[in-house]
Amino acid sequence: METSLNRSEPEIIDIFSHQIRRPLAVRNAARVLQDQQAQRKYEIMFLDRDGRFNEFSTIARAIPAFEDAFAAIGHNAIVQTENGYTSVEDIYPGDKIRMTDGSFDTLLWRGRITLNPAQKTENASPITMTRITGDAFGDNRPTQDLVLGPSARILYRSSGIRRITGCEAAFIPASDFVDGNNVLTLRPSGPVSVFQFGFDKQRSLSVNGMEIETLHPGTAFNLGLRGDTLREYLSLFPHKRSFEDFGLLDHPRLRLRDLELMG
Repeated sequence: METSLNRSEPEIIDIFSHQIRRPLAVRNAARVLQDQQAQRKYEIMFLDRDGRFNEFSTIARAIPAFEDAFAAIGHNAIVQTENGYTSVEDIYPGDKIRMTDGSFDTLLWRGRITLNPAQKTENASPITMTRITGDAFGDNRPTQDLVLGPSARILYRSSGIRRITGCEAAFIPASDFVDGNNVLTLRPSGPVSVFQFGFDKQRSLSVNGMEIETLHPGTAFNLGLRGDTLREYLSLFPHKRSFEDFGLLDHPRLRLRDLELMG
């Protein structure tokens, strides 16, 4: 009698899926550790895989890797949509927004956190914003004063970038350009909202005429998250299926001092 074999393909389970069960002792230990860590509220809007609008708020770790994904663009900054110029707080997933190359791309994800100087956590650095005065980087760059969050990066072009990376431009932290004159450091005295926008990949978004980097976690190595922390991090970006869905960086990231060392 011939025995039939089931040759169907096994079900593929995403390594970040909650289908992966951990022993009770491991779950309890993780819960105790989480209770001991500083946490904050993250507000998220996104389009799901069927293009439907969703929003939720969640409590997650208050660590730089998490916060940096949200803290790029200050309140009242202006972007251009297909329907005209709009403040960032009035932009929602599904809106088509102008990129610095002149194209319009559909917003898939918007994140927001509130930075509060009164809520200090252990070993936390003081909250600083970067204010760029009108025309600081040239005519209409920015078109008017622009306040950026702690993790904002500006697309910058120079011959030094070509020598270091072979690329024409790189994203450099906005805070690196502080000169005490046209680019200033701000220390908010009260709570401030900061935003970040996510598209299908890393893009350069026109904000008050400045080229600002959109959501991208960078490389897994540089992000430095593992296990439960990485799972928690990825849960903040439900418009992506896995870390690899963020794709490659369109532009490298550098520090301004890297260029200064090149002379």
